[in-house]
Amino acid sequence: MHRGSPARATPDVTHGTDVRHGKAVYEAQCLACHGADGSGGPVGPSLRNEHAHRSFESVRSLVSDPQPPMPKLFPSRLTEQDVRDVSGYVETL
Repeated sequence: MHRGSPARATPDVTHGTDVRHGKAVYEAQCLACHGADGSGGPVGPSLRNEHAHRSFESVRSLVSDPQPPMPKLFPSRLTEQDVRDVSGYVETL
């Protein structure tokens, strides 16, 4: 088990991203819509097992250039590294 990261996180799943930072970004920017554990919220759909439906690059692309009602957070609130790290975190849900 990795210190401080989700139990399922591996370098292959997270694509070399900083999952702990991605979790912090998720908690600050995504939790209100997608739920604390990614199982869905008042607006956002579940992100659980997203890795089974979308590639890392697909998730990264959606975070970078989302479709409404998801807000566009990059580049105003998120850096490119934030986008990569939160995408890697989503892959572990």
